[in-house]
Order: sequence, then structure tokens, then C-alpha cells
Amino acid sequence: MRTALSIALVGALALPMHALAADVVTAQQGGVARWSGLAAKECGVYGKRYAAVDATCYYPVDIRTRPGAHEIALWDQDGKQHLGTLVVQKTDFPKVDMPLPEKLSRFLDVSPEDTKRAATEREAVAKALKGGDGEARFSLPLASPAGKLPKSEDDFGSERTFDATHKSLHSGRDYPVPLGTPVKAPADGTVLLAADHFYTGNAVYLDHGGGLITMFFHLDKLQVKDGDTVKRGQAIGTIGGSGRATGPHLHLGLRWLGQRIDPALLLAKPDALPAVSDSRVEAQQKIDKAEHREPDETDDVPTD
Repeated sequence: MRTALSIALVGALALPMHALAADVVTAQQGGVARWSGLAAKECGVYGKRYAAVDATCYYPVDIRTRPGAHEIALWDQDGKQHLGTLVVQKTDFPKVDMPLPEKLSRFLDVSPEDTKRAATEREAVAKALKGGDGEARFSLPLASPAGKLPKSEDDFGSERTFDATHKSLHSGRDYPVPLGTPVKAPADGTVLLAADHFYTGNAVYLDHGGGLITMFFHLDKLQVKDGDTVKRGQAIGTIGGSGRATGPHLHLGLRWLGQRIDPALLLAKPDALPAVSDSRVEAQQKIDKAEHREPDETDDVPTD
């Protein structure tokens, strides 16, 4: 019998299928599952216990989370514990050949100076990504960061091949937004890091509490600095093509509880996410649709 103590340290160990709890939800790698309807106060997964968002538990799934069954927990407003199972499905992410133009050759044949620079920047980013704790300062869906977004390239999770020896995992989404378009905070937050980096160009990392961090790369101009407090809809920069980018576009990335998830999922209505209450058919339909998720036309879009 599982005890409250064991669930307080909920692990990501895969469970045999015969051990599945009665409350089951299925999500794909890079996806998000939810458990609503129980007035949640706290949630548990991956050895973490964290606050619910608007009385709902969300369980983000990293791109590389291994398929199989993982234990989840929910504590309601009365402190009662509910146990469930998150079943992760493998996602077949695209493989993309992306030869870089000659003007970007410095990102393939990297000089010793740029190698040292990139290493220093990785350390700063790793430190920033340890943020995101504390009380959630966001609700779902998140606001669009650039007005009504055009259709993305559906490139989340893609493995990009630049040449015979250089590859990169794309853990965000790119949207073809024009140069100079204002980029806005999708929720209240604090600027963890705003800097010009070798690979990602002008980049901004926002901490929204609740374990959620949003990232914006390749900006033209930065309009915030480290430590700034921002409000939902506030301009943080403008669209550009700085760093290792073939042209101007919006690059949006998300980390939730340290998990790399598809940003488009949090720009759409939460009821589109697979839920514990779904039937197996409903869950699969949502997963199939999520593979090409775009923001809902009725999503709240911030204005100047």
C-alpha cells in the first residue's frame, strides 16, 4: 500500500501496466496533462510537490521523458490525497535538414573565443533556469506574445541537421512574425536573464512562478533587464534575427518544472489538454490534435 510519505516524494519511475491507478491520463512527449474537478491545492510528479494553478493540477512531460506509466498525485483543498497515473506516449518528432548560409558559418566553425563565450553563457542560462519556483503568477491560457500568431513551422522537438557534424534539438516553436514586431510577456513575471548570447542572440528569460519559465530568442532589441518585474502584455523586446537565425521570427520556448514542453499547448485553452476524466478515445483525439496545436482565435491577446 502506498503511503502519504511515499507520494510526497512522487517519483518518475515507470510503473508496470497492471499497477496503474484508477485515475489515468495519457499525454505525449513534450505535452501536458491535467487533473481538474477536484479543487486541487497541490500536485505531485517527478519527485516534486508544487502548487496547483487555478485549482487544477498540470503535469508537464519533457521531450525526452521515457514512455510508460509514471505516478502522479493531487491534494485537494481539504488536504485529501488522490493518486493517479500518467501514461507517456512516444512522439515521432520531425528531422529537418537545415544547411546554414555562408554568413552563419561562424556558428559551425566556432572560434576558440566564441567557444569560451558560449560556455560562459550556458552557465548563466543554467543558473536562470533554476528559477521558476514560488507562487504561480499566471493563468492558462497564456497571452499571445506577439498579437495573433501566424501558423508556426510545427518544429517543436525537431532534430535539425546543419551539416555532417552539427545537429541541434529544437525545444521551442518558431513563428514567422515580421521584424520589429513588439514581443510581449505572456503573463506577469520577473526577468531572470536578458542578454545578447552567441547562439540565441538577444534573449529574454521570464520567471512566472509555479515552475514556469518562458524564453524568447533572436530578438532585435531588448526592452527589459535582469530583475525587472513585467506585467502580462508588457513589451520585452522586438522581433529580430540575431544569433544563429536564418531570418527574423519569434522563437518561443517553455520550461515547466524543468520540463521542455510545446509552447503552443499553453497558448490554447486548457480543456484541450488530455485530462484524467477523459475516456481513452478522447485522450487520443486530444493528443493527435496537439501535434499541430495552434493558439485559439479566441485566446486573450494583450494590447498596447
